[in-house]
Amino acid sequence: MSFSRVKDQAVAMRLLSSIIRKERIPSGLLLWGPEGVGKRLAAFEMAKAVNCLDMQGDACDACLSCRKAISGNHPDIKLIVPAGKARMIKVDVVEDMNQTTAFRPFEGRRRIFIIEEADRMNEAAQNHFLKTLEEPASPTLFVLVTSHPRALLPTIRSRCQPVRFGSLRVETVADLLVRQRGVDPVTAEAAAALSQGQMSRALDLVESDRRKMVLEVIDRLGRGEDPLLVGEWFAAYLQKVEAGIAAAVKAGPETDDDDASDGDNRDERRNKEELEAEVAGRMRKERYELVYLFQAWYRDVFVYATTNDVSRVMNRDRIKDLTSVAGTNHAAKLEALDTAWLYLERNLNPGRVFRDLFFALAG
Repeated sequence: MSFSRVKDQAVAMRLLSSIIRKERIPSGLLLWGPEGVGKRLAAFEMAKAVNCLDMQGDACDACLSCRKAISGNHPDIKLIVPAGKARMIKVDVVEDMNQTTAFRPFEGRRRIFIIEEADRMNEAAQNHFLKTLEEPASPTLFVLVTSHPRALLPTIRSRCQPVRFGSLRVETVADLLVRQRGVDPVTAEAAAALSQGQMSRALDLVESDRRKMVLEVIDRLGRGEDPLLVGEWFAAYLQKVEAGIAAAVKAGPETDDDDASDGDNRDERRNKEELEAEVAGRMRKERYELVYLFQAWYRDVFVYATTNDVSRVMNRDRIKDLTSVAGTNHAAKLEALDTAWLYLERNLNPGRVFRDLFFALAG
């Protein structure tokens, strides 16, 4: 059945199925949990099941309504996503959504709006959305998907039925990497363990060179190279990553819909600020992910030296390297990594943060 496509979320799927089967569908559902664990897929399956002609608590995937949903042509299933360089859901989008609810669904029992990254609604948009969420004018289900529910107004959270999603099993992530992306089993198992059950992080690990760079830093420091020179080399790598992110962002839409009116200097300035904010946000995430990989490595060294248990290790494809550095003061290194994370959160100069971190890791 349709809900079975969502892996390792049995409790959440039973809840959604029960809601449909008992016909107690609220106006709002809040699907929340870590990134990359099936929330978006569950929202789509819920949208199919609500209007399925079979009406058995799940989508049959065979009736006309399900086939239209699968093909993306169902008139009563709408997807709302962040837009523009700032990646926000703005007031005009919410107003259009609110106006649509004034009309009855075209052919289904309910109209469903799937709002991805619902936390990207700015405060004005959330306030506009609140009244419609509480009392939609027609049979409507809003499915809010987010990894950061606290970014939503408390009044919105209180009007939605929450459905919590947990992390995926390591075996599930590894299997998906092998079957869907053709990753070799050894690499897939290591990426799955490092992802901590987040499919999006696992995909990022196998598609980027982030882990390779972290391991190279660790190797250079382990060989006794000057931490200052390693820091300079690493800073050049970060500059290259930032240039790639900036190019990717700049290649996106030139303006948002509400910024394309007269092309005056104020609009141009706003667009530039939004671009810079998007690049800064992605680079912040990049730096956090790098620190996370350093933490995972030194945590593995400590755990493996203590337990000698491979199943407790995340970097499972580098066991020999883990054993070769056992015996040094890795507790102090983990403490230095916690400090680096704190400094990055406080927006201290990243170059200085990583330079100081490398001196600590070399000790």
